[in-house]
Amino acid sequence: MKNLLILLILLPISITLKGQSLKFEKIALSDTVSLTREMQSLAKDYLQQSQIKGLNIEPNDLYMIEILAGKYAHAIKTIQSTRESVSVQKNHPDKIPYELFAKAKIEQSEMQIPFETAFRKILSNYLKNCSDQQLSSVNIVLTTNDQVAQFTNQFKENYNKASEVSITRENALTMLRSYFLYQVFHSTEPIVFGEIKREQKRRYHIEQKLIVSPIDSAEISVTVVRKREAKPLPAILTFTIYADQSNINQAIIPASKGYVGVLATSRGKGLSNDSIEPYKYEHNDVYAVIDWISKQPWNNGKVGMFGGSYNGFAQWASMKDSVHPALKTIVPCVSAAPGIDVPMENNVFHNFSYKWISYVTENKYLYNTDYQRWEKLQNKWFNSGAPYNKMDSIDGTPNHLFHEWISHPSYDSYWQGMIPYKNEFAHIDIPILTITGYYDDGQRGAMYYYTQHLKYKPDTEHYLLMGPYDHWGAQTTPSANLRGYQIDEVAQIDIQNQLIFDWFDYILKGKKKPTILKDKVNFEVMGANKWMHKPSISAMSNESDTFYLGNQKSNGHYTLLNKKPKKEYLNLEVDLADRTKMNNSDFYPWPIIKDNIRLNDGLVFISKPFQKGKIINGSFSGYLKITANKKDFDYSVNLYELTSKGKYFHLSYYIGRASFAKSRKVRELLTPNKETTITFDNTRIVSKKISKGSRLVVIVNGNKNPFAQINYGTGKDVSTESMKDANAPLLLKISSESRINIPMWNNKKN
Repeated sequence: MKNLLILLILLPISITLKGQSLKFEKIALSDTVSLTREMQSLAKDYLQQSQIKGLNIEPNDLYMIEILAGKYAHAIKTIQSTRESVSVQKNHPDKIPYELFAKAKIEQSEMQIPFETAFRKILSNYLKNCSDQQLSSVNIVLTTNDQVAQFTNQFKENYNKASEVSITRENALTMLRSYFLYQVFHSTEPIVFGEIKREQKRRYHIEQKLIVSPIDSAEISVTVVRKREAKPLPAILTFTIYADQSNINQAIIPASKGYVGVLATSRGKGLSNDSIEPYKYEHNDVYAVIDWISKQPWNNGKVGMFGGSYNGFAQWASMKDSVHPALKTIVPCVSAAPGIDVPMENNVFHNFSYKWISYVTENKYLYNTDYQRWEKLQNKWFNSGAPYNKMDSIDGTPNHLFHEWISHPSYDSYWQGMIPYKNEFAHIDIPILTITGYYDDGQRGAMYYYTQHLKYKPDTEHYLLMGPYDHWGAQTTPSANLRGYQIDEVAQIDIQNQLIFDWFDYILKGKKKPTILKDKVNFEVMGANKWMHKPSISAMSNESDTFYLGNQKSNGHYTLLNKKPKKEYLNLEVDLADRTKMNNSDFYPWPIIKDNIRLNDGLVFISKPFQKGKIINGSFSGYLKITANKKDFDYSVNLYELTSKGKYFHLSYYIGRASFAKSRKVRELLTPNKETTITFDNTRIVSKKISKGSRLVVIVNGNKNPFAQINYGTGKDVSTESMKDANAPLLLKISSESRINIPMWNNKKN
């Protein structure tokens, strides 16, 4: 942090506030004492000028400026006054990090002691008064998840902008905001981590050890957290590859709720001396950890598991060969399914997996690197036109795991060996609660496990909960605002701290089932502010609206028709060698609500306005009757609601490879210039109220962008193709008989 600040040389400037200038003499940022004094002077002048001019300062800005100005008592009052209408986050008062900072500053001044001493005293008192549940979440509330460097860069950027004789009031405020975040968390985070660890050890018996698997002698790092002098209890296990000191919280949470918390990490991570090989051995290693837990004196013979993404995958992997007798339930959230949704989805490899490999395998913990490195890498690869298998050559770092993965472009025995496959689901006979979200990157993985389990074990007690959550929100406490969409109040539930442990209490302690689980499939209807409960995925909808691709163009788009038209063709051309234009670069739903979309990117079809409100419930599907001039191609189908107010609400999307349309296991190349039917149904489930006057938007497109493989259509292994294989542009002749099926719920049919 300090090294970055030394790079900044500050020069004298003036800052204008509504016609008034604020004196601000810049100095070298390496002189942190003088910097603090100058920023305090700026904050004082800002407050004074605002008062003189009668200019309002929003409360969420006022307390920051008051703290920087040294008006700590005023700042505390401002913070507390804003809490009346603000919900409590993670069972802690809103803005508590800033209140503790201000109190420590007062203590520092009154007692004439160093800030570190004052803050440690204030924080220690706060932690001692926290309940066990509050302590389990305090690290999330009081720390920034490694964002201090980001705050530094923001301050650096804002400070560099202030290089003129005067700047606007808005820019001055922006600079004060960024300095405030830097000042608070740079000063407090090191102390926070130490004091939390101290308080955890005071309350809990925490033991970290290395166990050896009886299956193949693998070393596995395990951390056990339990209340002191506790009797034998059920254990809750999280198995993860994300080895990090903060992850102990995954064991603290169960311990705070009357269980023994166990955190285990993949072989090669933490204390383990084995090689790190993601996904390969969890089916053995997780089983071995469960077996070890069941033999410990602090365990009563019952084990449950929870966690999301990779941690969700680990739960399913543990049951591939058999279910350990001690494992009584799992709660997999947003579960990754290797070969299904990672590192490829619908047989298309996505670039995020490349940087993920480095993140988890570079060392025994986690490798955090500059996001810009990965962005530059994928852009460099895209612009170069190099084969996909040259990604690590461009990066300058050999990546054997990347090559191992891309050498398996079909769902073959390599992937099948990592998780339950077909009949292996039949022996999984424990209660399960699956949780995912409409905007969860891993939804298709989570749904693969769910549907396969029910297919081979239809009488199982397997519940599903879905809502307007992303990959993070569906495994923790979802944000009230998701990528610009304000989620309904009823959807704002505490998944990790309440729902999951209500489920554990139900299964492991014989308490009541969580009230939200009224049927096997439970989902929130966006825009309706209500939950629906159905016995199955198929029961989510009771009718289907079918649309066809009309070839009449108007106002830059085609028409989505309710009736089958006579057979005609629309042409979609994608120049795979042209790097001046991307195709389908906006497929990802961020933001969820847009003011506009690119009408010249793909074929855009818009329906007539709905004459009455409807509810979309489920996963859209369809088929394209299509003629291609190449042996293969990658394509996308994106679905939006166009509201009566002209907003585009992202509902769902699909990206797939034509040659795997019939089966993810067997590639079947196309015959060039011969019509074929390509079906798609592995799309993301969504539930949303569609208001009267809204229209549906469907975009059919090729897939050429820096975020995934580029399929040049030669029929060779896509990872070996390059821009040299592009030849003529991809030409898709799409029949108007192609159709899109939208699952709907009609209340009148109920």
